[in-house]
Amino acid sequence: MAQSTGLFLIALLLLRADSGGMTKIKETEAQRTRRRWITFGETVAVLALLISAASFWDAHQDHVRNAPAPKVATAPVALVLTASVADDGQRLDLHAAHADQVIETQTLYFPASVRSASVETTGNARIEAGWFEDGLVKAAKAAKPAVHRIAVGIETSYTTDGTPHTDRAVYDIGYTLHSRFLRGSSVQLEGISLVARRVGPDLRARVDARWHAQAPG
Repeated sequence: MAQSTGLFLIALLLLRADSGGMTKIKETEAQRTRRRWITFGETVAVLALLISAASFWDAHQDHVRNAPAPKVATAPVALVLTASVADDGQRLDLHAAHADQVIETQTLYFPASVRSASVETTGNARIEAGWFEDGLVKAAKAAKPAVHRIAVGIETSYTTDGTPHTDRAVYDIGYTLHSRFLRGSSVQLEGISLVARRVGPDLRARVDARWHAQAPG
């Protein structure tokens, strides 16, 4: 009887030991399964991160390709005035050679011996013979038809694409002096030609120097 009881106890212990081993095996398999799921989840997260980064890069490249080219800063185009004869040579209408330049105001300086006061215009750029005709006739002392030139300094305020600029330049006015019976002489304007650009504040002095060099008469 004691022997049978001992055998029973031994079998019971072996069964418990076997059950413990099975439990450990099951626990080990569960841990492995959890690790596999963790590894799979990490892989999915990494793939999602890579896909997101690739999408961001593609969007950035599309933005770069479609972005407008940066504007290259360029120096403003120089102002050059042209003239058209009007009113039978009694007036020159002034225009900017470039269509995108808009003349706002002008101050004109004639040789001091011809006209001491300057002339200002606003929105109607022009040169009128009447501004300096009397002084020119006296200075030239001419009584027969002749072609002459007279210097004029023009300070122009103008805009280009809405940006304001100022130009100071010396021009020559071409004119013809005509003798009129019993009425002295008259001046007929012919046009203008550029002499010097980017003149400093001594615009009147440059005009006087040019006039003396022309030696009218």
